[in-house]
Amino acid sequence: MKIDFWLRNPDYLAHELLTEVEEGRQPPQDTLLLVAGMIGGTAPSLHRYPMAKYLYGAYERPDNALALLASRKHIKMLRVNESSANARKDYYLLPKGQAAATALREQVPPMQWYVRQAEAIGLIPEAVSGGLMRRRQYEHPGYEAAVNGRLIPEITEEVTKRAENVAGRFGLVWPPDSSQDVVDGGPQT
Repeated sequence: MKIDFWLRNPDYLAHELLTEVEEGRQPPQDTLLLVAGMIGGTAPSLHRYPMAKYLYGAYERPDNALALLASRKHIKMLRVNESSANARKDYYLLPKGQAAATALREQVPPMQWYVRQAEAIGLIPEAVSGGLMRRRQYEHPGYEAAVNGRLIPEITEEVTKRAENVAGRFGLVWPPDSSQDVVDGGPQT
């Protein structure tokens, strides 16, 4: 769920990427291009799919969507350590699912935006553990203050202002000129 939250809420992912820039773990120019793509005009029309907060953070029952993928032999779910306090479900992408994902990326251009979102999540060190991601997500006051059962609020305006400030601190222009992506070796959109 924690990775899903960042994928479905690009404003929060952009916020985290700006933190990575400020802490010197990501290059400003390339990262600001990613942020602009997340909160700017290159996003598909359904790029933000809000989630409600429940007990330990963003939550939505995954069973229906995952059941559809499992019924088509795209994924396999295995329960691990069912009888212990560390019980979890691991999901594996099967060859048929990999083929479907590849076909979607090739045949549906807006899917590239989601591929870039997933790649950007990988730039955040805490993305390797649900507990670490949850801790990091709770560091944002809007996320932390969200009421259980209610949607976690959008922060696009806040992130846009923050991106402008970060760009200024590094002597960069906000929003960045995406026409320079290939010339400057930045991410291609």
